[in-house]
Amino acid sequence: MFQLNGKGKDIVEKFAAFGLNEYEARTFFALQVLGKTTAGNLWKCAGVPQAKVYNTVYCLMLKGLAEMSGDRPKEIEAKPFLRFANDYLTQRKCILREVDVLIEHFRDELRKNGKFVRVVI
Repeated sequence: MFQLNGKGKDIVEKFAAFGLNEYEARTFFALQVLGKTTAGNLWKCAGVPQAKVYNTVYCLMLKGLAEMSGDRPKEIEAKPFLRFANDYLTQRKCILREVDVLIEHFRDELRKNGKFVRVVI
């Protein structure tokens, strides 16, 4: 077993920027370090309560960050970190492009009509 030696909080905060909660961050990081492993090994290394490890892995699976395979014991593996980071950045770039298109649309409307646009949510 490895110890983070005071780095755990820092790692959790870094993964929070990617939308992961504390248990997800701990589990994803542990999977990155361990590689393919079982839930029995994972909960101990990640510092996630045993009763929460499968739910946490399921949440990571829904986010496309982990996969589970095998029968018993089930093996869990994380998506490679750089692929995760690249997918995340690609999604963010798409969102920024959409916002840019909206801004240009409203600029054009303002130029054409000379009227201010009120944003109503």
